[in-house]
Amino acid sequence: MTLDQPIYIHEYLLRSGVALNSASHRRVFPGALLRIGSGYGCVHPWPEFGDAPIDEQLRLLAQGITTPVTAMALHCASVDGAAREAGISLFQDLEIPRSHYSWSFAQDTVPQFEKVLAEGWPAIKAKGYANYGETTRFLENCARISDDPRLRFRVDFNACLSMDDFQKFIEFMPVRVYRQLDFVEDPFPYDPALWTACQAKWGVRLALDKGWRDGSTGFDAVVVKPARRDWRTVADRHPGKPLVLTSAMDHGLGQMYAAYQAALARQEHGDRIGLCGLSTQHLFDADPFFERIRVTGGHMTPDLSGGGLGFGDVLEKLPWRPLT
Repeated sequence: MTLDQPIYIHEYLLRSGVALNSASHRRVFPGALLRIGSGYGCVHPWPEFGDAPIDEQLRLLAQGITTPVTAMALHCASVDGAAREAGISLFQDLEIPRSHYSWSFAQDTVPQFEKVLAEGWPAIKAKGYANYGETTRFLENCARISDDPRLRFRVDFNACLSMDDFQKFIEFMPVRVYRQLDFVEDPFPYDPALWTACQAKWGVRLALDKGWRDGSTGFDAVVVKPARRDWRTVADRHPGKPLVLTSAMDHGLGQMYAAYQAALARQEHGDRIGLCGLSTQHLFDADPFFERIRVTGGHMTPDLSGGGLGFGDVLEKLPWRPLT
């Protein structure tokens, strides 16, 4: 896709009832949808993780300058538009990998947890905070209520701990929780030697999101957000490592782009693409896009209206303005 094509935008705000990770206390998340020809893309920056804010993203794009976020949004619009013009869904003949359940601490724990159990979700992913004792208590309650050793736990600290704090988190973790722990993502800033030492001492699996270019040891899996980078580049950089594709906790259109890329990765790499993190719509207030994303027990059913990534009639009704 060339940048000389007219670009139209629709700016939006997503809202959540609670902070979504240790790096941000925000409850409102601005972004923009792009419309280029017949295709649509999503620009949803997270300044907390180094992205330029949305106004800067759009200003640069209007000048023909792309960032990692807008470059992937343009690619999304290109493949989406081609599919819509052909009258087909991008999910045709593809299998979307199953997902873990991303937990929001704003949820009423017992009723929501019972719903998760009843639907048969294979894993719960909790966002960890500097007060890691709260995370431990949450996981312990999950293990107690479920009483099912098959349920796996994942924790993402977004590198908010020190190495000492992480070791205390593992050391004082109840045995039943430890046995159900699938992996810990970004416990503290990536350091190959320190992460390798933690693996050896505690026997815990670690997943790397931030710092994936910096080394090839000390972690067991790589987390990839298709809204930020091409999973093929990551797969080539870390041959043999399992890849966990996730949404960027963004708009429903961006979420479905991540699901599409995860399905392509599964088609190419098979079981190397394991349990993903594509289901995040429930972390935000409902809107006409999130309401169409159906996920039960980790199995996602895409919206097929309009072809491409779906949402055809909803997208057509939005107010659009030229990017200037």
